[in-house]
Amino acid sequence: MHSRKYTHLLINILPTLLFILIVSLVIFKPSWVHAYDNSISSLVQSVRTPGFNQVVSIYTQLGNSIPYIIISLLVCSILILKHLKKAALFLACNIILGNGLNHLIKQIIQRQRPEFRLISIGGYSFPSGHSVAAMVLFGSLIFITFQVVHHQLKRNLLALIYLILMLGIGLSRIYLNVHFPTDVTAGFLLGLIVLQFTTYLFYGRKIKNA
Repeated sequence: MHSRKYTHLLINILPTLLFILIVSLVIFKPSWVHAYDNSISSLVQSVRTPGFNQVVSIYTQLGNSIPYIIISLLVCSILILKHLKKAALFLACNIILGNGLNHLIKQIIQRQRPEFRLISIGGYSFPSGHSVAAMVLFGSLIFITFQVVHHQLKRNLLALIYLILMLGIGLSRIYLNVHFPTDVTAGFLLGLIVLQFTTYLFYGRKIKNA
């Protein structure tokens, strides 16, 4: 019984521990991080073609401020129309908290973006704001889907689609060389930490209806 309790606790705090580890490495061991980032970036960017560059450049814009806000408002509106007000508030809270923390940490770390980017972009690099945004949006939708969609095949298919869309946003940032892989990983972890906190805050241990 105790071992199961400790395993559950470890799983819950693992994203936070990994995030702290990445932050520490970025600050204190940049040479280690640089070698890791270069190897992953080279692998992702090895599939570049002129046509694919255009596709990825368009797709990554889903995480830009205006499209992201429009998509988020649209999803919240749909949830409210379906009488899922708690789920809509849950989603809105995740988006606001995730993006707020991302902005704060960017200002603290102040990591410069990679050179030779395929698209023009300013601001700091760590963590990836697009990855945080993708995690809190699509992660929230995965959670809500598992609460309100009772058909197993439909539920799993929707969750898979959301997962692919989320991972695609993160990979697009590495592909375009606007973020290092550690930025994207940290962004996903930060978004996951937010989801863990708000899931407990909104639903606690008794998760039944979104």
